[in-house]
Amino acid sequence: MKISNTKIYEQVADTLLESIKSGNYQVGDKIPSIQKLSKEFGVSVASVREALNALRTIGVLEIKQGYGTFVKQIEPTFFELGDKFNSVVQIKELLELREIVESATVKMAACHRTEANLIDLKNALNRMGEAITDGTSGERADLEFHLLIAKAGNNSLLVELLNNISELMQDSMKETRKIFIYSKQKTMNKLLEEHVVIYNAIANKDDVEAVKAMESHLLEVKETILANFKEK
Repeated sequence: MKISNTKIYEQVADTLLESIKSGNYQVGDKIPSIQKLSKEFGVSVASVREALNALRTIGVLEIKQGYGTFVKQIEPTFFELGDKFNSVVQIKELLELREIVESATVKMAACHRTEANLIDLKNALNRMGEAITDGTSGERADLEFHLLIAKAGNNSLLVELLNNISELMQDSMKETRKIFIYSKQKTMNKLLEEHVVIYNAIANKDDVEAVKAMESHLLEVKETILANFKEK
């Protein structure tokens, strides 16, 4: 079966997941090597590697160094209670806190940012962009971007506040990106574009647009998370 067109790794991931769901592979089965899958699908080794990383990120595959790649479970795992978060209320509270605090930090960043701040933010954006092509989730660069916005706002207490919840923020970002990595409605490109809009508003010193862009981004995150949050 040959695969063509754009977002090749997503198509490879789709095909592999359907094959797993249809019973061609059982939990615990080893799937063919990257090289063999590359020939089977008629795509590059890099595209297959990205597809496997995406399926690993959502819990379907398990990559054992030196042994190969194995089926871990049939259905993708996104948010589950009892993993990183104890209740739906907790994740809602985190998202509400982020909306309140980050609307303020992005407004201040647009007013006070320096050229050095913009360079740091741009570098974080570039690292997020790399996550699209290397099959990783990119939550560290995402978190760094948001913390750098607080830093650009030139208020040490706001920076400290975000640092205090940074672990929960990174966990939520990682889970959000699982959904964006493997969803028919969401794409990693869209997630990156939302951050670019925020960056551009800060670069243009447009505090009104910066707040609007941040609120729009966090609303998208909130809706995505709550739509995929499952109780065990």
